Amino acid sequence: MRISDFIARAITQRRALVWCCVAALAATCVAIFVTSLRLDSDVLNVLPGSFRSVQGLKIYDRDFAQTRELTFALLCRPGDVDKLEDFAPVFAEKLRQQPWCTRVLAGSPIATPDGIRDLQSIAVPLLLNLEPDVFNQTMSILQPQKIRDRLQRLHRQIEAGSPRPEFELSFDPLGLIGPALKPFAESTAIEEEQPLTSPDRTMRVFLAVTNQRSISAFDCQRLIRRVNGFRATAREGWNGGPLEILITGRSAYVAEISLSMRYDVLATLATSVLLVGSIFFVGFHRWLPLLGMGFSLLLSCLVALTLGLVIFGRLSMVSVGFCAILVGLGVDFAILTFGRYQQARTDGESHHQAIATSVAKLGRAIFFGALTTAVGFLALVLSGSMGFSQLGVLIAIGIFVAGLFMCSIVFLFVGERQPPVRHDWIFEVVRKYVCWSVQRPAPMLIFSSAFLLLLTAIGFSPIPSLHFEASARSLEPKNSRASLALQKIMQKMPMRWEPVLAFVRASDPQQLYDHWQKIAAHWRYLQAAGKIKSFSTPAALCLSPNSMQKNREQLGAINFPAARETLEQTLDAEGFSRDSFAPAFGLLGNLQHLVDPTVPLPNWRDQLPKSSSWWFLVDHYFAHDPLLTTGFVATNQPVSTYAQREELERNLPVAGVPMILTGWSYALADLLPWSHRQLLIISALMAFFDVFLLAILYRDLRLWI
Repeated sequence: MRISDFIARAITQRRALVWCCVAALAATCVAIFVTSLRLDSDVLNVLPGSFRSVQGLKIYDRDFAQTRELTFALLCRPGDVDKLEDFAPVFAEKLRQQPWCTRVLAGSPIATPDGIRDLQSIAVPLLLNLEPDVFNQTMSILQPQKIRDRLQRLHRQIEAGSPRPEFELSFDPLGLIGPALKPFAESTAIEEEQPLTSPDRTMRVFLAVTNQRSISAFDCQRLIRRVNGFRATAREGWNGGPLEILITGRSAYVAEISLSMRYDVLATLATSVLLVGSIFFVGFHRWLPLLGMGFSLLLSCLVALTLGLVIFGRLSMVSVGFCAILVGLGVDFAILTFGRYQQARTDGESHHQAIATSVAKLGRAIFFGALTTAVGFLALVLSGSMGFSQLGVLIAIGIFVAGLFMCSIVFLFVGERQPPVRHDWIFEVVRKYVCWSVQRPAPMLIFSSAFLLLLTAIGFSPIPSLHFEASARSLEPKNSRASLALQKIMQKMPMRWEPVLAFVRASDPQQLYDHWQKIAAHWRYLQAAGKIKSFSTPAALCLSPNSMQKNREQLGAINFPAARETLEQTLDAEGFSRDSFAPAFGLLGNLQHLVDPTVPLPNWRDQLPKSSSWWFLVDHYFAHDPLLTTGFVATNQPVSTYAQREELERNLPVAGVPMILTGWSYALADLLPWSHRQLLIISALMAFFDVFLLAILYRDLRLWI
């Protein structure tokens, strides 16, 4: 028995059994889909994962706390800048009280007493981390005469009316903290280019770290709903003109992108169903077959999604958009099979015979049509992008299943007593067109050849050029509130463009210290040569156990009791209060305590308070694993071309130091040659496959002539 006869007999004589099989298939797919659905909203999975620059972006998102950071900005009118200055502390305190907020940065830490005290608390480990020569030179300040000279000089300057000595006395009375923090200030100079107040004082920026569990789509949506609730009440206490509260950050982007994808999937699916349904109804004027076509297409989507979950484990939000594409492709099969069925009924065949004729005449064509389409989309697997690979596989599965359903299930919705169409004007138009093309092939051949040559000329012509967008903004949804907020902040703040990131991982603290010392020296040379604008590294915060041990051995040669006695006598002689210099006495005590070799070497991570605002800066450089770090390089121009990427790849790395360079602009520029190459490879493979398939189907050479 032919397959077409088997399908016709099953549809006409075993309808109940076929409906039971369809219901069982749908129930199984729904059960698997509901219990196993896991969506991946990470936009990075749209990019090919084999590139080191893309891997670096994933490292930054996965291992660094900055990905859970939100940026708030208050924007007022020029006439309300004084009111904004008064309202900013109120807003910051409200932000700190939110249950989803763990830490807030409302200003430069160095400008607050807590920030100064926190720096003083980490002075000892940073002091011991200095190079031995620099350390010995710095510790010579503790000689009694130098202590007296320093305090007397600062006292005279204070009496002369200079404000700087007062700050110096409160922050670094002995003169040891300044040299200890000098490498820290030099290595983080790039951060000074990011102020938190705009030059015209109409904008104040606040940074907040959230406590969300992950940056998944659902967690980000849940967080942003709570943040929007806070925004709705955050203006309480403001008595000026309109105050705009801007919010941006990774969580805001993920929430908007995932919601936008969900809306786009539903909107495009509904639009596709509406359009193809309208076309089908205009052509056949039948409601029940139209319903059958829609049911078959939706069942095809469900089967493809279920098999996709079984194959991949989780589905990218990008791949879920295949439903709209599948509806547009699968409707062709429905139109062909039902049109051939209608023609058979018009020719006088019975319902059973018409189904068999439709499947027999068009089944092979639908199979090979589905095959070519499936192979075309399966070529996306070669892209190396998980999102597009899933999209290609889902469409390939869906189109094959749709071809099968359009040759079987769709006929369940065609009634046997339905009268055949006596006049089909579309068929008449097509028949006349085919007869004209066969009888007079020359005009059609000339027109199609000329059109093909025109398209070929345009394709190979340098004008207009094929432009590949290498901007991170091309990945943003249109009218994104997070994107608009970021643009307003960038317009108001004299901020630099996105820096290039360099990731360095070490096996132990000493190796990490050695790596960053080499990198800092090399980048300093590049900056002096004008090849980069500026840079920032964690070199000062990478502790060297070897240097710290050598420097601790030198502490035994220092007479700490004499230094303490000199400090007390000089303070009394100059009229200073000893209580105001408690940090200086504490510093001397901590250094003297380290003379004992059994005392563990100090670590600034243990001494910096967890509530300190300096952790915002630390988290920029250090991952959750302290041996995984990153540095930042500000380029002379924004990175937008592959040539710039190659130049940075040549200049920034240091011999013997494993390094991953990345950044959104850098990664997209890195992908430009890949995008050109993939376009050519996939197009060439599809052309070769189509020619090969046609050669098999039309083996008679007379058909080619």
